[in-house]
Amino acid sequence: MLQGMDFVHIFGPKEKSGEGLWAVEYEPGTLNAFDVLWDFWTDPEQIRRFCKENLEDLRMKFGYNISVSQAAFQLMTEAQALMRMIVDLAKGRLPGKTLQEVFKPLHNWQPYLQELQLSKASDRSITSNPKLRLYGIRIDATTFVVTGGAIKLTNRMEDRPHTHEELKKLQKVQEWLRRSGVCFPEDLNDLP
Repeated sequence: MLQGMDFVHIFGPKEKSGEGLWAVEYEPGTLNAFDVLWDFWTDPEQIRRFCKENLEDLRMKFGYNISVSQAAFQLMTEAQALMRMIVDLAKGRLPGKTLQEVFKPLHNWQPYLQELQLSKASDRSITSNPKLRLYGIRIDATTFVVTGGAIKLTNRMEDRPHTHEELKKLQKVQEWLRRSGVCFPEDLNDLP
């Protein structure tokens, strides 16, 4: 999975410095992880299919007997708000705020920041119970590498195959970055 992968700078004001939002391109020449996720979250057919297949989990997460159509609409609305916030932060459109405002440590029990930290982003501005997660590796407060994302409906990522796969991607990319000596945003520019 990681042989031949690339890292692409997708948003941010200072590409040469390495700052901004980066994404993994798991196979060179294919869509990066951010674009794959955006395509999924904004495709009504794919979202409806996901909602049909996961309706019981959705009802548990929403806390009421939601329909497939209602769930799909709410998930797509949440996706638009999350992506708008991520782009604004990455492009420096919110003065004094960084990507770290929305990306938090993946594990809630780990409130402190560390090198190459597994991270998650969600948007609580439109719902106190967000379902969408953007996953990435924290390089610093202004630089994150997106590895993927998911509609997270259970407490643990290991509880469902689609979120467990995202956890494995996070861990593999983190290890690859560690072995490659990435410590600072500008290191992303020098990756093979």
